[in-house]
Amino acid sequence: MKKTLSILSLIFLFTTVVEAQTIDKFFKKYSNDDNFEYISVGKGMMKFASIFTDYSVLTDGTLETVSSLKVLKLKKESATETLSDKFTKEIEKLIEKGDFETSLEKRDKNSRTYIYKRVDKRANADVIVYSKDITGVSVVWLKGKTSQEEAERFQEEKATKGKEE
Repeated sequence: MKKTLSILSLIFLFTTVVEAQTIDKFFKKYSNDDNFEYISVGKGMMKFASIFTDYSVLTDGTLETVSSLKVLKLKKESATETLSDKFTKEIEKLIEKGDFETSLEKRDKNSRTYIYKRVDKRANADVIVYSKDITGVSVVWLKGKTSQEEAERFQEEKATKGKEE
């Protein structure tokens, strides 16, 4: 029994690490591409910013602390239809494989904005904001921690949705 639980724990941990690496790989892939603007704010600057900001209010309770923020934006002048489509498909694939939950979906005539979140059992949280409009395509990734209560609530909702499907 202990052996089975240990194996399941390792599989879960490996899956969580692989999913985080997938987001990292996605951002690294496009961060050096001249067609994209890339911004990365690390842990030190985020701690400094936390003096002035309550992240739980900004992220609707999902993140209590934000450890990093990354932004990718496809430049308008570089946004060929093929590159834009490829980038969009990769984002959608990343969201689908990453087991994200849709928090917000807003569609207008010329723009679309989506907010996705994911929280694991260890209270690690990721929020992805994906926006596409006539000026280009943008992806924002907030990585941080949430409260244990929020993590448990998220896992319960996920289990409930899994049973309904």
